[in-house]
Amino acid sequence: MALAGCLGTGGGDGSGGGDGTTIRYLSDRGDSKEVMDQIVSEFEEQSDYTVEMIYTAKGTSSDQEMQKMVAAGNPPDVIFDTSTDAYRLQRDEVLAPVTGAVEDNDLPDPVSVDDESYFAAAMVEPLMGWYRSDVYDEDPETWENWLSEAERVTGEGEMNGYVVQSGQTNNADTQMTQYLWQNDVEIYRGPSDDIEVTVDEGSDREAAVETFEWVKRMAEFSPNGSGWEWGDAIGALQQENAAAIVSVGGLPILTIQGNRPDLVETLEPMPFPVPSGKSQDQWWAYMEGHLVRNDGQATEGAQEFVSFFNESDRFFDFVLSAPLFQFPPTRAQLDSEAVESNETIQQFPEVMELVREHWDVFTSVLATGDDGAPNIVAADAYGNQAFGQAADQLLVGGKSPEETVDWLGGKLREFQR
Repeated sequence: MALAGCLGTGGGDGSGGGDGTTIRYLSDRGDSKEVMDQIVSEFEEQSDYTVEMIYTAKGTSSDQEMQKMVAAGNPPDVIFDTSTDAYRLQRDEVLAPVTGAVEDNDLPDPVSVDDESYFAAAMVEPLMGWYRSDVYDEDPETWENWLSEAERVTGEGEMNGYVVQSGQTNNADTQMTQYLWQNDVEIYRGPSDDIEVTVDEGSDREAAVETFEWVKRMAEFSPNGSGWEWGDAIGALQQENAAAIVSVGGLPILTIQGNRPDLVETLEPMPFPVPSGKSQDQWWAYMEGHLVRNDGQATEGAQEFVSFFNESDRFFDFVLSAPLFQFPPTRAQLDSEAVESNETIQQFPEVMELVREHWDVFTSVLATGDDGAPNIVAADAYGNQAFGQAADQLLVGGKSPEETVDWLGGKLREFQR
């Protein structure tokens, strides 16, 4: 599995010149090489352009490889990346718009600036929890029930009841952000060009303190998750060190099923825990897709390819190369026959039920300005894993919940420009 630039399988070295008809495509999805070759061939048959695929080496992010190529004077034309990274690059004025691709395919538009779109989503990857149905009779759902049930399971001595993660990792950052959202904390306020940090002010501060109090108590029934990434939590579940984790979509299923099909049979999906009386009204969902740099050798061809991608006959083959983990970016595509008939998806109808039920509240971390306006402070905070660091201040550094919220507010203001 590749996730948000974490993994790849090797490929081009980023050297070589452009000729204006060769589209240089940088991707961390080397695991999808076979289907990408088919999409590229399909495009080249009806286009005057050719596509040179460049896959990141294992352990190298798309951003690292892109910077190497830019430094060498040969920037890529197309990059497969997250919407968060797209917004940062748009701020740096190195992106060309992909408005046509967004409008023609009715795609979500998280990076919209001055009526132009700079990111064409190819997939959505919502956060999702998983619990052992042979350990928990049902999803405890609320913060209060999770505390008592996780304490019960941990007290039985065989495994921890839950996994709380902290530190400068993507997993810890998304987990802590979502917990604040669950308690209706308004972290930011304002339009895109004037974002204010509000997490440590007034009623939002009170709710944020309450959130970190709950996190601290839940950590008593968790292994030490400082510095843990997605695979670490999944490993704790697979090794039966924990009875519940939060992850991304069905990634735990795809990771565990080859070695422990017996364990997979006990796993049930769930939303993040909520405080009593609260509802799921803001649900973090990663978006990955295409952006086009404006300093490459084949910008127009790159825009043409991005428009073509979601229309390709092989589009669903690409998205469904990791079913349950990644979902198509539109509701119409989600309800398509290609998705409905997928064998893996059919094995886990509870996942699709959860996704469909909450589709309308899936949101990018970017959409946290007024009325969902793109928020560059949130993009930079995620890039630096500020919320995961806050959890480390609480759980490792010994700060009180109040001190943690004040630390977080100060950290977020460092990203204001």
